[in-house]
Amino acid sequence: MDTAKYALQIKLPSEDQQIEELLASIVEMVKQREQLALETSFGRTVSRLTEAKTLTFYRLKSSKKEISAVPVLHFINSEIASQQEPGTRAFPLSDNPELAEQLSKSNVADMFQGTAKREKNLILPLRGANAELSGYCQIGNARNDANTRQALSMLLEFYQHFLSLLDDNERDNLTGLLNRKTLTAQITRVLRTLQNRHRRTSDKSAGNYCLAMFDIDHFKRVNDTFGHIYGDEVLLLFANLMRGSFRENDHLFRYGGEEFVALLNNIDIRQAQIVLDRFRAKVDNYCFPQVGRVTASTGVALIRENELPAESINRADLALYFAKEHGRNQVCAYEELVAQGLLAE
Repeated sequence: MDTAKYALQIKLPSEDQQIEELLASIVEMVKQREQLALETSFGRTVSRLTEAKTLTFYRLKSSKKEISAVPVLHFINSEIASQQEPGTRAFPLSDNPELAEQLSKSNVADMFQGTAKREKNLILPLRGANAELSGYCQIGNARNDANTRQALSMLLEFYQHFLSLLDDNERDNLTGLLNRKTLTAQITRVLRTLQNRHRRTSDKSAGNYCLAMFDIDHFKRVNDTFGHIYGDEVLLLFANLMRGSFRENDHLFRYGGEEFVALLNNIDIRQAQIVLDRFRAKVDNYCFPQVGRVTASTGVALIRENELPAESINRADLALYFAKEHGRNQVCAYEELVAQGLLAE
């Protein structure tokens, strides 16, 4: 028997199958219209392609002091893990100069870690809009031959181009926050998460989500007094204050005009009020160039699993309207207003 010929015969179907699986994964990625869903699909595809034991998605978050790497997704054997592994907490990038150096490269990079430097990981730098570094994937115990690295490079380029298109489609041009048309899709995703979670547990309070709506007080006066250029600057700075006040896994939107929205993950209504009032005070104490003091009113409501996205938005909007009609520069919660008899259910 010609063993070489036989080996070739049994190898080809395996390669064909691998190509088919890769193409199917790419098709699945193209279907995604939301960044987290795209990251999930990409992570699963890379895990399968490299036969990785672990894969962790990190996003880079900038502050005045430093850039931090924040873990947002973790895979074990191509499946999303329910919990992060030890050591996958957020950390300043300055703590790991070797990683920072690898992220400056545009292609797949190797990084050794562990006390004896025996554990070899693959690092995939991720670039979003304007080719700016937005995060990275760290792949552990993966296949690392030349063909796999070439496929990874091609897949990475495809992912980054698609992410850039997605980013352009779902971001507000002025502030860079998510735009209004993506809000319904995000709330729908939350409702699906709540429904799935509550099927597995009888605790209906587990993993609450809140929707907060903000309205900059007397914004028309700002435009009329100082002009639209300074009005736009107020909107931009307000968005920046939002980015610096909420968590990486919270979703921030410009709803339209001077209205903004925050979708707060895994938080109850009382905790949300504390966080939102802290943000209200931050805005109140900020000195906006030329304009000076600016305040904002906020309405917040719990997202209920058996309702439409428009109903969640409406309840938060009712609380916001109450806040504006009763003094402005305050946070009002729909559930609290109903309990006090100030709003009818």
